[in-house]
Amino acid sequence: MNAYLGNGNGTFTLAGSTPLSYVGFVAVADFNRDGKLDFATSGNQMALGNGDGTFQMPVALVPNRPVTGFNNIATGDINGDGWPDLVLTSGEEEYATIWVLLNNQHGGFTVNTILTCQKSFSTPCDPSEVILADLNGDGNLDLVVGQTGIGGMVVYLGDGKGGFTQGQVFSDTLDAPGTIMVADVNGDGIPDLGLMEAGTLGIYLGKGNGTFYAPFYIGAGPLPGDILTANLHGQSPTAGLPDLVAPDNTGGVMVLINTTK
Repeated sequence: MNAYLGNGNGTFTLAGSTPLSYVGFVAVADFNRDGKLDFATSGNQMALGNGDGTFQMPVALVPNRPVTGFNNIATGDINGDGWPDLVLTSGEEEYATIWVLLNNQHGGFTVNTILTCQKSFSTPCDPSEVILADLNGDGNLDLVVGQTGIGGMVVYLGDGKGGFTQGQVFSDTLDAPGTIMVADVNGDGIPDLGLMEAGTLGIYLGKGNGTFYAPFYIGAGPLPGDILTANLHGQSPTAGLPDLVAPDNTGGVMVLINTTK
C-alpha cells in the first residue's frame, strides 16, 4: 500500500510503500496511541506508523481469519476506553459473521463475534460494508451493516462495552444491493441512513432512537459505485446539510445538492 504526503498545493509526494499480501478496505487510526497514525485492512493486516508516512512491517489482526476472508472494516472507540477498536464483516450463509475487535491496549485485540445467521435472526446472511455511528444519541457507537446478495442493511445498537443488539432491518426493495451511507441529511442533528439500489438512493430519516422512517428515493446516476457526503455548494459548515456525491462505474460523477431549508 502506498502513502502520499500532501504538499499543501493540491499535489502529493509518495512517502513510502508497505508490502501487503492483500489490501481490500483500509481503516486508519492511532491504534497504539503513540501519536502516529497506523492502518488496518480487511486483508487481516495492521501496520504501525513511523510518523513520517512510512509504516512498520504488517502483522495479522487475528491469528485465524475466516475461511472466506473479511469483506469490510471500520474503526472507532466501541467500548469508551479511549482506544480505537475495529469491526470487520465476513462470509456468507453459515459463515456470515461480524467480528468485533476490542483494543487490548498492548498492541493487539480481543475478538468477539456476532453470528448473523442464527435461526432467531431475520438478518440477511451476507454482511459486507460496515459503518460505525451513534444512531440513538446515547454516546455509544452503533453499527450499520450492508448486505450483498440478498441486499438491504441492518442496524445493531451498541451497549458501550463492545456488545451489539440487532435492531431494525431494511430490505432491498429493488433487488439491486449497493453501498450504504450514514449522514444527517436534513440538519435535525439525527443521523439518517442511505441505501444505494441500482441507480436509486433510498434515504431513511432517523427518529433519534436508533430507528428510521420509511424511505424516500432519489435518482443517483446509471450505475453508481458509492455514495459520499461533502459540503459542495458553499453553505456554512454549521448548517450541517451535506451534499451527496455518487461516482459512477460507467464514468463521471453525479452530484446531488442538498436543498433542505
